[in-house]
Amino acid sequence: MIKLFWYSYFGIYLLIKSIVTKIDLLFLTKKSQEAIDECVYKRSKEISDHLLKKSKTISIVKGKGNIPQGPCVFVSNHQAIFDCFLIYSNVCRLSGFIAKKEIEKYPLVSNWLNVMHSVYIDRKNVREGMKAINKGIENLKSGYSIIIFPEGTRSLESKMGEFKKGSMKLAIKANVPIVPITVDGTYKVLEVGNKVRGNEVKIMIHEPVYVDKLSEEEKKNLSNILHDIVENGLKDLRV
Repeated sequence: MIKLFWYSYFGIYLLIKSIVTKIDLLFLTKKSQEAIDECVYKRSKEISDHLLKKSKTISIVKGKGNIPQGPCVFVSNHQAIFDCFLIYSNVCRLSGFIAKKEIEKYPLVSNWLNVMHSVYIDRKNVREGMKAINKGIENLKSGYSIIIFPEGTRSLESKMGEFKKGSMKLAIKANVPIVPITVDGTYKVLEVGNKVRGNEVKIMIHEPVYVDKLSEEEKKNLSNILHDIVENGLKDLRV
């Protein structure tokens, strides 16, 4: 499929799903927040599953049983846009993203991120960045998991960038389990060339890292520890 057609299809499909979900949520507002969250998760996963299928990707999943009960922070490498769909299709719960502030300008996407309990971060403003971290902590304490891409941007290749230390503050302050995730092959689906190419994509969900069991020194080096876990996962996925 030509990339332009895929983006057009994605926009129309997301718009239709947004309208249908908006109507459902209007009726659910009289019920519980739990009912609203269940609807949002169901639709978000449905969208992710559909787009993976539409792009003719074959997903290989490892370690799904490592996801703990309760809220946690999922920390993943970031190869491409499709990482979001692949991860959401497999984390088995309503989870928000730590997203760039600029995404708020795109209502079709930001409306979904909002109901998923995502947090926008302004990387150029330290004060606003701290507000975003505090908001993320509130969400975690309210029972919502969060997905973070500590590289800060898509690599568009298999090689990983460094994990930013600031992104670890959220998990440490919230004192929730951290679940490292390794994804591979997603950059080949959409970002390479002029066509959307069916491709084998892989995801490995590692054992949780429990913040309360870390020493102070390990907390200081947490970004490096998680980076090594995720990077070693890339090697394992390619065996």
